[in-house]
Amino acid sequence: MKHRTAFFLVSSLLLLFPCKGSSMNGYRALISCGDGFLAAGSGGRMEWISSKGLVIKSLQVSLFGLNALLFNHQSMVVAGDSGTLLISSDQKSFRQVDVHSNSTVFSLVQFNNLILAGSEQGLLLVGGEKDRFELLQLALEGNIVSLSANETDCFGVTDRGEIIHSTDGKQWKIFYFNTYYSGYYKPCRFTSVLVNEHQLFVAGKHDDGTPALYISAEGTIWTERALTYTNDQNAYCNLEEVPASISYDALEEQLLLVCSKGKIMKVPSCSHCNQVLNVTNENLTVLTQNAGNWLVVGEDFHIHALEDGWK
Repeated sequence: MKHRTAFFLVSSLLLLFPCKGSSMNGYRALISCGDGFLAAGSGGRMEWISSKGLVIKSLQVSLFGLNALLFNHQSMVVAGDSGTLLISSDQKSFRQVDVHSNSTVFSLVQFNNLILAGSEQGLLLVGGEKDRFELLQLALEGNIVSLSANETDCFGVTDRGEIIHSTDGKQWKIFYFNTYYSGYYKPCRFTSVLVNEHQLFVAGKHDDGTPALYISAEGTIWTERALTYTNDQNAYCNLEEVPASISYDALEEQLLLVCSKGKIMKVPSCSHCNQVLNVTNENLTVLTQNAGNWLVVGEDFHIHALEDGWK
């Protein structure tokens, strides 16, 4: 992976459950929009949310659940269950793009002037000009549940422990993580991937249900990060909640793992300095920021604006 100044746009979809997206009621995607946020989720629901966590406007744009959001130049792209892929130029009217597939789309990313949509059973939708999408079937066992890109590289992960990598958006290499690390790391099912200009991160859960986070510089050699922390009673604990998505706090230079049961884990460079925040009792799905304001959303359409002192 080339180390250049990165422009990265992550549309990673969350998802805590084996059949991501389609089984979870609530918000499944969140991006910054104007001076606030835009969230999407089950029931085809999209909502514009203020920096304070107040719903400003709500639209139902589809009969199917929505799993991913992306701003592409002047257009908005929305994708979800049963082959749903909508494009809008005014954030008011949405038109369905015929992608010649009924597969659920879990993740969207913009890379190399292409729109990439990660879908079920290793199917990748590759969109170029005039809203035309090519179907690219990869030799994967799992669903492509998350995609992330910087200027030079795009990575994706599946819920069967596979990692895909491309430098052009059309030719892909597959890293079979569980096979390669058999007997060394526990088998893992990934939920999220995040790449910046220096490192690559994948999160998920082991087959025994425990949470997992792995870090790599190039995407070939991986190191597992211990998800341990000291709680309020000064006791040494292991994180039990499963990460649904990964965010990055550039100001503090730390990862933020958005987890089930209302937990957010801060993962700085110091392996002994992890911290867990108890935000709510609801399962959380995705966290993002806009101009220094942080918002986290989750199951049952939970919204939580994080105050200035939350870190």
